[in-house]
Amino acid sequence: MKHYIEIQRLRTQDVVVDDTLTLEKNTDAFIQGDIISITEKIDGANSSIYYDKKLDRLRCFSSKNELDFSNQLRGFLTYVESLDKEPFIKYPNYIFFGEWIVSHTVIYDDSNYNKWYLFSVYDTVSGRWLSQDFVKKFAEKNDFCYPHELYYGPFISWSHCLSFANAPAYGTQQEGIVIKNQTALEQERGPHILKYVNPEFKETQKKNHKRKLEDPNKLNEKAEAEEYIRMIVTAARVMKCYHKLVDDGILPEKFELKHMKHVAQNLPKAVYEDCVKEELEILKKAGEFGGKLCSKVTMEIIKDKLKIG
Repeated sequence: MKHYIEIQRLRTQDVVVDDTLTLEKNTDAFIQGDIISITEKIDGANSSIYYDKKLDRLRCFSSKNELDFSNQLRGFLTYVESLDKEPFIKYPNYIFFGEWIVSHTVIYDDSNYNKWYLFSVYDTVSGRWLSQDFVKKFAEKNDFCYPHELYYGPFISWSHCLSFANAPAYGTQQEGIVIKNQTALEQERGPHILKYVNPEFKETQKKNHKRKLEDPNKLNEKAEAEEYIRMIVTAARVMKCYHKLVDDGILPEKFELKHMKHVAQNLPKAVYEDCVKEELEILKKAGEFGGKLCSKVTMEIIKDKLKIG
């Protein structure tokens, strides 16, 4: 199966984590005049559909697995089984990616749940992502939802892009925005997709430099490692991973105290893997303590969120 792009968070300038680590800016592929699309970032279950010519049927996937009777992605399999396969038959080499809106962190109006929002299409033959023009036209022609588009036109500036970060279309909250550079995609400049997450939903937080400067001698190696871990193992990241495990059928949708052992067996690993994927440089700073501290902080956060004393 094809996984969706790991979208980098927008960094318009180098971000200094501490004296030994700087995350470089990632916006060089965006040039004034490039055609860009800005859409609302949707907080749901990443999912995909493609037409299997040999089996003559639609197959569907979560972010990690093919769906079947035992793992239905909270209703997404039933939704796909209800679809007319005709629109997809023309494109047996294409994988259609979208977001299935179910209850996650961001709260939406009830009318927006249990809907699939098509946002990208991948051509397995050329190995390339298709333009948003194609994605939008396919969605409109075949009556699929498309994420609320806040802007389509020439790239002007990052301040202009970020001006759309607080214009929610699906409720009173907006997780952020996704910016896709169509010109960069065509010219194979990258990264051509970036995301901006509003502060209340960010999965990282700033390191406590003040504490280190005030009393550097009191911070032993493990305490220093825990500071790095708490930068990246945040409530936003833990809950994102928790909801993904629910989406994948690994954790139950309705939590009961008896499920806590199962949570402890699966959630810390999922959070650690997410940190490896998205925050590897910071995770490395925690050294040999990274794994155990990640598990410790994850369980602290989830117990608080689930109100377990």
